[in-house]
Amino acid sequence: MPPSPVLLATHPKPPPVTTTSTSDEELMAAVRADDLDQLVPLFERYHGPLFNYLTRLTNNRDTSEDLTQTVFERILKYRSSYQPTQPFKAWVYQMARNVHADYWQRQQKLRADDDVAEVEKTGGLRGAAFVQMRVSSHHDDLHEALALLPTPQREILVLHRFQGFGYEEIGQLLGCTAEAARVKAHRALQALRKIYFAN
Repeated sequence: MPPSPVLLATHPKPPPVTTTSTSDEELMAAVRADDLDQLVPLFERYHGPLFNYLTRLTNNRDTSEDLTQTVFERILKYRSSYQPTQPFKAWVYQMARNVHADYWQRQQKLRADDDVAEVEKTGGLRGAAFVQMRVSSHHDDLHEALALLPTPQREILVLHRFQGFGYEEIGQLLGCTAEAARVKAHRALQALRKIYFAN
């Protein structure tokens, strides 16, 4: 028996969202409204860039894959916190930053005892070991130098140079002005140059 016209009129089905020209914000607004199928195009658009971002922060592909998955799990879990007026890109990268920070804090707790023992054993010669390393390509040298930067400096360079974020977007993520983000990026680049050319 076909459904009653009255039922059809009282429960209209929302029009499907077309993903080819739909903005990230429109897709996330649909996800927020429990149209979870709209997470698929967001996943397709952001999985690669988020994975690359997290890989550059962790220097570990397996860990980055796990963290990227965690970001998408959190998108689902916290979808109601998304504000449609907020740029999705900034929201999702802030979530990725939080996932990385949580991971880093867990790792710091696990390594606390190991680090003390290693410094006592090696005398803190990591910098000297890096200088003596011979790496076959400049690409590897750059990634090694990037890995030696403190996390905040590495993060700002990854966001600007590898992920294409502007200083205004970085400022929003870091809670500072665009000019302060530019200064931080410049200082991080100077630190990277010192490490890279120390050899």
